[in-house]
Amino acid sequence: MKLIGYIGLALTAILLTACGTNQEIAGGSGFIEATEILISAEITGRLEKLYCDEGSMVLAGDTLGVIDTITTTLQVQKALAMKAAAKTQITATSLAIKQVDYNYELAQKEYQRVSALIKTGSANQQLFDQTENAYRLAALAREQAEAASQAAHADLARVEAELALLYEQFTKCFPTAPGHGVIVETHVDAGELVTPGKALVKLAQLDTVWVKVYVPPSDLTGMALGDEAQIDPEDGREKPLTGFVTHISDQAEFTPKNVQTKEARADLVYAVKIKIPNESGELKIGMPVTVRIP
Repeated sequence: MKLIGYIGLALTAILLTACGTNQEIAGGSGFIEATEILISAEITGRLEKLYCDEGSMVLAGDTLGVIDTITTTLQVQKALAMKAAAKTQITATSLAIKQVDYNYELAQKEYQRVSALIKTGSANQQLFDQTENAYRLAALAREQAEAASQAAHADLARVEAELALLYEQFTKCFPTAPGHGVIVETHVDAGELVTPGKALVKLAQLDTVWVKVYVPPSDLTGMALGDEAQIDPEDGREKPLTGFVTHISDQAEFTPKNVQTKEARADLVYAVKIKIPNESGELKIGMPVTVRIP
């Protein structure tokens, strides 16, 4: 009987020891949330069309609407005409340079010929002065033609820069979605006048979502940014999704009312944010999930 008693006490001690070393995995429950982006107009004009409504799913690069393009189109046409004129001017200055170069070469040869003649006394001073003057005028005409050519090239560069700016402005007439997501709010209707900074729609990005859970101080031991987390949407799947800890609050707060019971709300906890890749879009905003951070 004593032996049986000793065995019973030993088993009890082993069980107590095992229970004392068993630690619960950190985590909690929360709801899927998404980063929201306010997409605003970048150009002044009348909103001709809005291609999305609240609840519309969009992909990165999808056109969300069209802002009046008439003004920008006319400005582009004007700049194209100026570009054509600048190219014509460059052609004209190129021909002028060829002409003055030809005249300069003739004047130079004549100046050199008369200079040689005046040394031998075969030419008078008046002829030499006329030849020298013609030579200097040809050199000046050459410099003027080169300056005109440089100015024409500068005009072309300026017009091309204006065109690039107008083309960029034209693309702003077609606001696009920066990523995959859902339109959660629209701020304008077709026909309204918009200006730069005017909110058009609000987009919730779904390619990466996040969930926030609240853990007690004891669960923060060993937890670090970048730690892997297991996300269970509680839909019967065998393998949980993978997320990563991206934020750990450095200040304690009282447990939010929508997370714990009334008796537990007085407990101090720390908010932990986990981001979850969601390229497939299977996680929806507001979906309840369970989080485990091993």
